[in-house]
Amino acid sequence: MKPTVLFLLALVLTGPVFAQSAEETDFAREFLDRLQLRSIVEDREYCGYFGRDGDGRLLATRPRRGKYNSCTMGSPPQSMGVFASYHTHAAYERHSVNEIPSPQDLRSDIDQQIDGYVSTPGGRLWLVDHKARETRQLCGEGCVAQDPVYRPGKFEKIRSSYTLDDLEWLLE
Repeated sequence: MKPTVLFLLALVLTGPVFAQSAEETDFAREFLDRLQLRSIVEDREYCGYFGRDGDGRLLATRPRRGKYNSCTMGSPPQSMGVFASYHTHAAYERHSVNEIPSPQDLRSDIDQQIDGYVSTPGGRLWLVDHKARETRQLCGEGCVAQDPVYRPGKFEKIRSSYTLDDLEWLLE
């Protein structure tokens, strides 16, 4: 089965994840799947916002190019009904912990009071829930484009969710 079909089937069986609709989450996954390749090739994070226009159509802001391990999103457009931020985690680096969102990833969304999607070099997709102050893995390795040199790294077993406190303890 294709990843999109498996992803949608998982959503149907488990119910909605956080406040995002299945339509919004599938849009985010497809967008990040395409953006991930550029992020990996250039070894840079890309970031922006997902939202809806006045007619309710899903859209994404133009990706902003960041650095290897950071990206400044700027302010969301006033005309967009933002429902989440997004960013990639650049290329695989065996000494980096980039298969899980960082505490700063969570803090950024918590401060802006929006949820956020994060894609990783291993092809994982995470959703940050700003209200719960946690992140949940929506789908695992290969869910979105994966860096061809990716190998499981520092964490042999990546959990399905982490609170901000978990990440601060684990990574700082």
